Amino acid sequence: MSNILRYFTALLFVCATTMMWASNGRGGCQPPCPRPCEPVCRPAPCPKPCEPVCKPPCEPVCKPACPAPCPPPCEPCKLPVRCKHPQQNELKCFDGITVSARNRPLCMLGDQYPLEFDIHACDDVCDVVVTTHLPEGVSFIRSVPEAHVDGRNVVWDIGAMHKNQCIPAKVWLRCDCEGELCACFCATATPVRFCSILCAKPILVCHKCGPEEVCPGDPVNYTITVTNRGSCTAEDVVVTDNVPDGLEHSSGLRTLCFRLGNLEPCQSKKVNVNFCAHKRGRVCNSAIVTACNAESTSCQACTCIACCAVEITKTGPKEVQIGKNADYNIVVTNTGDKTLTDVVVTDIAPTATSIVAAPGAAVSCNQAVWKMRELKSGEKASFAITLTTCTPGCFTNRVSVTDCQGCNDCAEFTTRWRGRPALTVCICDTEDPICIGEMTSYCISIVNQGSESDNNVNVVVHFPPEIQPIDASGDTPGQVNGQTVTFAPYDNFRPRQTLNYKINARAMKSGDARVVAEVSSASITTPITQQESTIVN
Repeated sequence: MSNILRYFTALLFVCATTMMWASNGRGGCQPPCPRPCEPVCRPAPCPKPCEPVCKPPCEPVCKPACPAPCPPPCEPCKLPVRCKHPQQNELKCFDGITVSARNRPLCMLGDQYPLEFDIHACDDVCDVVVTTHLPEGVSFIRSVPEAHVDGRNVVWDIGAMHKNQCIPAKVWLRCDCEGELCACFCATATPVRFCSILCAKPILVCHKCGPEEVCPGDPVNYTITVTNRGSCTAEDVVVTDNVPDGLEHSSGLRTLCFRLGNLEPCQSKKVNVNFCAHKRGRVCNSAIVTACNAESTSCQACTCIACCAVEITKTGPKEVQIGKNADYNIVVTNTGDKTLTDVVVTDIAPTATSIVAAPGAAVSCNQAVWKMRELKSGEKASFAITLTTCTPGCFTNRVSVTDCQGCNDCAEFTTRWRGRPALTVCICDTEDPICIGEMTSYCISIVNQGSESDNNVNVVVHFPPEIQPIDASGDTPGQVNGQTVTFAPYDNFRPRQTLNYKINARAMKSGDARVVAEVSSASITTPITQQESTIVN
C-alpha cells in the first residue's frame, strides 16, 4: 500500500512541474492549442474488477497535460451464492398432476415476495398433496389456500381433483439473507377410476298456447311445446291433437298426429297447429303426449270465437264553403256476441277547424268525448258533431271507439272546405284627351285575389256616343256590336291569376266620354262595374 502512495506522489510532482514549465515558457494558455495535448504521463490501469477512471487524451483546448490520477483500487465485489440446482418452474405430470410455479426474478433483502403456483390435474386423482421445502434465509408469512407448516416444509392437502381442474395457490415469503434462494416443490396424487350406473326416469311436460279471442273466419294458431323434465331420454314421443267443434283443419281431419322422435333430458320440441274458426262460441283444443318409456300427459288452450266486436262509421258533407258549418253523423254498432261496457267515443277535429256543437259530449279544445255505460249486442248509438273553418283545404275528421272488452274501431271522413273567389277590375285608356277622329285604346285587367277558382267570367264594355269601338282582343275573343263589346266567358279562373283585355276605339264627337266595364262570374251574380273617363276635344 505504501508503494502505491509513493507512486501517486511522484506522479503528481511530475505533472505540477510540467504545468509550471508550460506556463512560463509559452505565456499561459494563449493562443489555444492547435491540436490535442499529448499526455505527459499515463497512470497505470486500475486493478480489477474496477474500471480505470482516467479519461482519453485532452480535448483540442489547453488543459492539464495529464488527467487526474485513478482512485485507489476497489475491493472485489461480493457475488451472491447461486442455487446449485437447475431452475425448473414446472413439475411434470407423473402422478396425474402438474405443478407450475412462478415468482419475481429479484427481491430486496428484508422484503416480502409472493411465490405463485398452479396445480393442474391431468386426470381424475385423489389424495393430492403439494409440499414446498423453503431454503435457509427465507421466512414463511402466509399462504392461500391455507397450508400446514412443518419446520421449513409448507404442505397443502388438496384432496380429490377432476380431470383438467386447476387450483391456484400463493405463498408469501420474506428474504432474510442474500443469495439465490432455491425453493423445492414436490407433489403426490393417487389416480382413480370410476364405475357408474344411471338411475333415471323421463318426465314429459306439455304446454299449449293460442289466441284468447278471434272472429269467425280468422285463423287460429296453436303452439304445443313438449319438454322432457326427466333425467334420461324419452323415446318415440307422439303428440295427438283432437280438433274441437268450431275449428277446422285444412286437412279435414278431426284427429292430428305428430311424431317428435326422442327427447333428451331438458330438451324441448314445438308443434304448430293451424285451424280456421267457423262457429261462434268458446272452443277448447286438447293435445295428448305419449312416449314408449314415459307416462302420458296432456294440455289444452281455449279460444272465444267472435265474443266481442264493435263497428263505427262517420258520414258528412264532401264539400263545404269556408265560413259555413259542416254536420257529421257518427254511428257505433255492437256487432259482437256480448254486451260492451264503458264505451267511449272520441272525435278529434282537424287543427284548422273548430267544433261548433257536439250534443251530449264533453268538448275540450278540438276534442269531443261521448261516454256510454253499456252497448248491448246488435245495438246502435248515434252521435252528431258540427265543425266550421275559415281556412280552405281538405281536412279529415277522425273518430274512435273503445270499451272495457278491448274491442276498438275507428273511422274518418274528409271534407273539402272551399274558399271564395274575389275579383278586382281595372280599366284605363292609353290616350287622354284626344281629338275627334283620333284613336285610343282601353285596357281591362281582372285579378282573382280570392282563395278559390271562379268560372264563367264574363266581361261586357259599354261605350258612350262620343267613342266608337273598333276591335277587341284579350284572353278570350271579343265581339263588337254597336257601342257594346262582349268577351267570351272564361272558366277556371284560378286564385292570383290575371285576365287582360284590350279594345281599340275612335273619337266621334266632343265631350266627356264615360266607358263602362261590367264583370260577372259564377260566384258574382251582381256585376262589378268600373268606368273610365276620356275627354274628346
